[in-house]
Amino acid sequence: MKRPRVSFRHFSGSGPLSIYWHDGPYGDAVEARKGRGVAWLAPNGQLLGVEFDDVSFKEDDQTLELPNGDIVRVKVKRGGTTVRVKRRPRRTHAA
Repeated sequence: MKRPRVSFRHFSGSGPLSIYWHDGPYGDAVEARKGRGVAWLAPNGQLLGVEFDDVSFKEDDQTLELPNGDIVRVKVKRGGTTVRVKRRPRRTHAA
């Protein structure tokens, strides 16, 4: 997976944090199963981007579990972000 583009719009110490792996347009967002945020997925299930609803600028650690089984984790310390994606194993479909 290529290096993501991060957009952190914090106001008064916290705010939404967006992470994009591909340029838009993205279409409709899907709610995360666990966590507070949304994801944009391609028709084949590939992760295009995510947005965490409220992340603290000072220090935070949040996880989104997505409908396709992927897990996206973001850690923030003094505004610096670290992003990790754990992808579920993909099944191959025989013709």
